Amino acid sequence: MTALLTPFELYFTTQSILVYGGDTMRVKYIGCASSKNEVEWLGFREEIDYEFLDYSYHANPRKLHQKLKEVIDNSQEYNLIILGYGRCSNALIGLISPKVPMILPRTHDCLGLLLGSNEKYVKIARGNIGTYFFSQGWLDYGRNPFEEYLEYKTQYGVEKARILIESLYGRYTKALLITTPGMKDINRYREKVRQIADFFGWSVEEVKGDMSLLTSLITGNEGSGTVYIKPGQVVHEDIFWQE
Repeated sequence: MTALLTPFELYFTTQSILVYGGDTMRVKYIGCASSKNEVEWLGFREEIDYEFLDYSYHANPRKLHQKLKEVIDNSQEYNLIILGYGRCSNALIGLISPKVPMILPRTHDCLGLLLGSNEKYVKIARGNIGTYFFSQGWLDYGRNPFEEYLEYKTQYGVEKARILIESLYGRYTKALLITTPGMKDINRYREKVRQIADFFGWSVEEVKGDMSLLTSLITGNEGSGTVYIKPGQVVHEDIFWQE
């Protein structure tokens, strides 16, 4: 009986943009730690070298841009670079890979990647004004609002910490946890979100994540949810809105 190919193997053997002279391709995946758990759940592939950047780069788009440029420049020996980042506060704008094509998701940020599309993220966000999104990766690797308050409290005292945290998060009224496949001990994440929400007086809801876009990205699928960047082509903002 002939063994069935996985979607990844089938795509890599049938799609022309990923065929490289009949040889096994060398692929570099550059992603954020916020989606590392989901990428791991999909299964690390020996065809791909993975590099996950620290979540803290989200706080400074300019530093994220410089770090991505550095990693891309150092990955020019590969046949394809996959960027696990959306536009991310314009951090990707202006990036260029001189010799190697790139594929990236057509999303505003990692939320669209975890929800299956930028359209789904926008729909949920517009229907839930004042919502702060959480995911496993954000809770594992990021600094959540309650932890931020505790840091301010240590530095400035309770009164100033309250004023600072209110200026940053006072507009939010709801915590929304994105649940994704492979979440271990989901109740621990629910409890953590509940703790944050109780402190701020937010309501709590959940939404089921969708791994279709992340799967499409990792398999190098050029479609409506992903953007193919040719070698030497500059990443422009308008590519994230073109269909």
